Amino acid sequence: MNTATPQPVTHIYKEINEGKYKSVKHYELQKTLNGTSLLSDLLNVSKDRMCAKSSPLFWVQTHNGKKWVKPRLTGLFKTPKKHTYKGDAMDKKHLIIVKFLDNYDYMIVFYFKDFYTRDIKTVLSFIDASITETTTLTNQ
Repeated sequence: MNTATPQPVTHIYKEINEGKYKSVKHYELQKTLNGTSLLSDLLNVSKDRMCAKSSPLFWVQTHNGKKWVKPRLTGLFKTPKKHTYKGDAMDKKHLIIVKFLDNYDYMIVFYFKDFYTRDIKTVLSFIDASITETTTLTNQ
């Protein structure tokens, strides 16, 4: 059985509404690595308001060019790694790992298409290995 972690499509976003809202941040896509973008050019990340039983820390919403899409893409849940969160798309068909950098000014979204696992230890190790390479791109 092949349990190798697949290569995710990596999306690098930068905050575009710094300080405008207290509980919501809007991010704009800066760069996509390892394939074509699987997400919208704009993402909305909001703090959870305790409306769902699952109680994620954040919610991620995509934009269709005119308005924010409902239902939301995913909730983001804490992982053992600092500023790193996990979620899923399409009922656990796609794993999403989000890493916030520079005081949440940048967001790196690792989108594992057609791959999902509850045991994210190996995925987080993979993410750690690629973070150094990716963070140099946010400083350009």
